[in-house]
Amino acid sequence: MAIITISRELGSGGGLITQMIVNTLNYRQADKELIGKIMVKYGVLTFHDVYDSVHTLWSRLDSRDKQVVNLLNETIKAFAKRDNTLIIGRGGFVVLKDYQNVLNVLLRAPFEYRVRNAMQTEQINDILEAEKAVRQNDEVRQSFLQTFYNVDPSDVRGFNLVIDTSRVPLNMAGRWIMEGAKAIDARSIKPELSSLQAEVDPVLLKTIEEVLAEPK
Repeated sequence: MAIITISRELGSGGGLITQMIVNTLNYRQADKELIGKIMVKYGVLTFHDVYDSVHTLWSRLDSRDKQVVNLLNETIKAFAKRDNTLIIGRGGFVVLKDYQNVLNVLLRAPFEYRVRNAMQTEQINDILEAEKAVRQNDEVRQSFLQTFYNVDPSDVRGFNLVIDTSRVPLNMAGRWIMEGAKAIDARSIKPELSSLQAEVDPVLLKTIEEVLAEPK
């Protein structure tokens, strides 16, 4: 079926939505943790440092950071070549924007809603700490997209579906996404416009299969 990428703001309920999709459609979930394991196989031990840090324009010139992001991009493409995959995290919608078999989704909500939700999902008791966590997550996401993809995080034009989870119930949001994926899957798409035909390093594909085969 269609590839799904999900970008989610902290506290938007993205975890529950992605789990619903994965369980219902029997998709493979490619998230930060799984991608990080693949990076380690390639000897890249700084992935989480780069992914979870606030960056400046100087980071774009850092050869180490560029190497990490380039491998991240190739790994996203490799997962999109496997079919039946849900890719979670920033950057996926940019890397796969030209493929017509991909549904790029953004889950968002107002700050106050996300703070209240984060207190539950992240088990934060103090509201000030929750506000700090949400702001920090927003800052990291924004700097990553701006620095390495030259994308304005407030510009939603790169997404096919944008859902405000403070207005749309999570189970309904999950259904919308799955229906969108099914609609894409029913279309006739030229092979050259499908991520299933993307040119990917066979060694990288083999590495992904090896990591997926490892016991959890």
